[in-house]
Amino acid sequence: MYKTVWNKCQRSVCQLSFYSSAGIKLLSMTGFKVNGHFLITDDYLFKISKAVKVKLRFVGPDGYSENSSVELSMSELKQRIIKGIHKEKTPFATINIDFKEFDKIPSLKLSTKKEVAIGSEIAILGYQLDKDNLAIKSGIIASSFINGNDKKYFQVDSSLKQGNSGSPLINAETGEVIGVIGHKLASITQSHKRMKQIINNNLAILKKSQGKFNVEEIDPIQVLIANQNQIKHISNEIYKTATMTNGYALDISYINDLFEEFIDAEVSQSSQKFHIDA
Repeated sequence: MYKTVWNKCQRSVCQLSFYSSAGIKLLSMTGFKVNGHFLITDDYLFKISKAVKVKLRFVGPDGYSENSSVELSMSELKQRIIKGIHKEKTPFATINIDFKEFDKIPSLKLSTKKEVAIGSEIAILGYQLDKDNLAIKSGIIASSFINGNDKKYFQVDSSLKQGNSGSPLINAETGEVIGVIGHKLASITQSHKRMKQIINNNLAILKKSQGKFNVEEIDPIQVLIANQNQIKHISNEIYKTATMTNGYALDISYINDLFEEFIDAEVSQSSQKFHIDA
């Protein structure tokens, strides 16, 4: 079953790698091609601020050898991001990738089923951490729920890592996409976010007192600031390598709505430019 899913779907799954001005890879995400020339990924894309360049990359059947790729500046990427339905923000990102390099990349089929049974077998195709090899994971739909934004999500019983954000959640029986893996609902993400807020608050308080007094020519505030920065670095490293046994995915129906209510109308206007709200 999973071999069939791999053979049917892996060519459509994309790695998005973000680089600094010094050429250092900052992070990677996953996306997947749909409806001819669009890429779907997680809305974490909107929170990436320090990158200056992104590489979009598809791989061959071995999961590693590059099939095709395109490099973009972040400003060009933002120009290609599709607005949400009725200009509302969406809990996912859609990018126009109508590059000739990607013409032969097949699109994944989005499921049109309104309900997905709890216990259904699923597959997740994506990239982990900063690794360049595509991987397939198995699991089941453990539960479903409505989040505070009134959107339906699936809880997935599968092993996930950072980098899987934006991965297609695939019905293992049909090979159709039923969801998009997100990052922000995971408990480890929320805990990491709270820890960063605490550390940043501590640093702000300490910097106000920096240089006001010394102990034997040593500024204890600078020592405490260094300590907080070390804790921040360690927490980031733990978060990057942590495994999440429960993942969360947005129901694909919202993406179907986007194509039915918004994108089709936009595409019909050949001169339409794709862009994101400021």
